[in-house]
Amino acid sequence: MLKARELLSIDTRSLALLRVCLSALVLIDLFNRSSSIEAFYTDSGVLPAWALKYLNQADQFHWSLHLLTPDLFWLSGSWFWQAFLFSLATLAAFCMLIGYQTRWATVITCVLLISLQTRQPLICNGGDNFLRNMVFWSMFLPLGEQFSLDQKRLQQIIPPRLIFSAATTAVMAQVCFVYWVAAVTKSDPQWTESRTALYYALHLDFATTDIGRSLLQFPTLLQWLTAITLWLEFFGPILVFCPIFTSRVRLAVILIFVAFHLGIGLCMHLGLFTWICIVSWSVFLPRSFWEWIANFYQSKDAGINSSLGDPGTEKRLSNDLPPIANGLVALLLVYAACYNLHVIFEDANGGTTRWFNRTAINAGHAIGLDQRYKMFSPKPTVVDGWFVAVATLEDGNQVDLMKAGDAVSWKKPESLSERFPSKSWQVYLHSLKLPSNLASGYRPFYVDYLKRRWKKEHGNDPPIDHVELYLMLEITPPFPEQPQAKKTLIYRDSPRYDVQDYLRQETIDSELKQG
Repeated sequence: MLKARELLSIDTRSLALLRVCLSALVLIDLFNRSSSIEAFYTDSGVLPAWALKYLNQADQFHWSLHLLTPDLFWLSGSWFWQAFLFSLATLAAFCMLIGYQTRWATVITCVLLISLQTRQPLICNGGDNFLRNMVFWSMFLPLGEQFSLDQKRLQQIIPPRLIFSAATTAVMAQVCFVYWVAAVTKSDPQWTESRTALYYALHLDFATTDIGRSLLQFPTLLQWLTAITLWLEFFGPILVFCPIFTSRVRLAVILIFVAFHLGIGLCMHLGLFTWICIVSWSVFLPRSFWEWIANFYQSKDAGINSSLGDPGTEKRLSNDLPPIANGLVALLLVYAACYNLHVIFEDANGGTTRWFNRTAINAGHAIGLDQRYKMFSPKPTVVDGWFVAVATLEDGNQVDLMKAGDAVSWKKPESLSERFPSKSWQVYLHSLKLPSNLASGYRPFYVDYLKRRWKKEHGNDPPIDHVELYLMLEITPPFPEQPQAKKTLIYRDSPRYDVQDYLRQETIDSELKQG
């Protein structure tokens, strides 16, 4: 039992590193999002406040400080309100970074992060979800005990210690959930038999880098990397709980996963996902790692008085959570575990098996604890391509609204992954082109945004008659064939044309023509 407690404990210096890295990622995320405040968070952007409320009216737990009540839409849709909340979130994340009033700074950061992601769901991916979950569990951890202003204010050196609580178990389990669910839901033969999953993933032009595209010339290597990915995601998190040689095994696993994610980052533009995955492994850094650092610095300067810790510090297991809070976190951990099992069984049964009803799922969304980590599961999508927004003016000329009114061109851009002004736009436009009811509900508002932007820049001389949104659809074929783009109309504002699942629609149209 004592060994199990030790395996589920975290050094307070590791928690300090987690605090610094998480807050830094939040600050970077806020900085990146701030460049598109008007486009993504105001009523003059791609999704006005009233539109999001309308699309989410069935979600009784839908809330966001960035999205106020209908009576205050005029405020929540303004640039000033969004800028104020961005500034408040930046201040809270900075206080968390330096460890000033750490617990409150972490709580405020978590609340504003949930609010921000709820306001614009189409630009959130697995990395955003993982970051939110890690910040959520961090509210219950003593992040400010080491390397912080809170420690300085106490005017005493607090020796490093090992923390064991429901919160330490939860934050470790959260890291494992991400990899285990991703591994188990990779059930398609592309992962388990032909091992061509990475080949198809690297064909997604909107995310693949030049290095990733160069790997497409080595299909055998990609088959080996596909197999390694699957085994690493499943067995890597198990190895960190090895009861013998724990410190050495953990350090080896951490180094392997850091290299693994850096390799993925070199091949694909995944934004926060690469970095939050690397940061999350800091919770497994063993006590011996920090003692080695302390010894290293002390050997350089015998007189150093560092808060890195004394190698001779007594190893102590302690719990800083009161019983009620500990019990609450334990219940939330059970909820998170059940949510992940729900995702696994739902995937295994084609969406027919549901452990959770809609209310339970929405409750997870409300507190920021929803779990859905299916990276390229059950297989990478073969749907790729790019948009062309053709605006027909009243004088008969046609322009592409996505390219500031340039002439319409159906030629494929040289690099789709570098075409987007920010990572948010990359994720948003990828979400819009998915063949789903959800994506089709957001497309009209994107077209309206393009029309407002055109009118703001060019006036009404001449005015726009109608807009057609085309997807230059590319379906990734097997190796060594190359995808061919097909012009597919997925939305027109006048006369109204809106297709939800355009892949199914193409099949129906083909059958009608044959009939």
